[in-house]
Amino acid sequence: MGPKPTPNRALSLTRTEKTELATTLELLTRLYVRNLNQHRRSHWFSSLVAFRKQLGLLLGEIEAATEGIKSLKGKKAQEAKEERERKVTERLGFWDEVCHGWYLTFTQLLAAGQFAVLGLVLMAAVARVCKLVGITEFYQDFASEDMKEVLQGVAQAGDEGEDFGEVIERTQFGDEGLEF
Repeated sequence: MGPKPTPNRALSLTRTEKTELATTLELLTRLYVRNLNQHRRSHWFSSLVAFRKQLGLLLGEIEAATEGIKSLKGKKAQEAKEERERKVTERLGFWDEVCHGWYLTFTQLLAAGQFAVLGLVLMAAVARVCKLVGITEFYQDFASEDMKEVLQGVAQAGDEGEDFGEVIERTQFGDEGLEF
């Protein structure tokens, strides 16, 4: 697999993006409470529980890392900041491993049909959170590099001097005597 996500994007979230993460956590909590009795033994529900828990932990770590410790000065403040950034990095590394599983689990819920709307909401929540915290950034970079390679291959195939089709002269068309 490629490089692990860095905490740069997660630690530089705007207030609006942090609010969006908190709103997503609230939505997941409401879905959890609403579906607990009926679906608690379902495979997808355990993914919802894990996603909700991890989002809460990640949001708390991001808040703690960006707030800073006002009472500490100098070297101790720098050490505390580095420790909090390390925690966010570890959390994002874990997310990089498990978020694909959550997404696939929710796609199966979507395919089931009966709970398709719920599956779509959960898929969108996973995708949005991963986009906000920067997990998908390097995957997009990989995809764009692969696309560049494919386009270069197509361009080279066209440059080999091969003609496609057949040259048609426009002097006469059939026996009707039509000329162009």
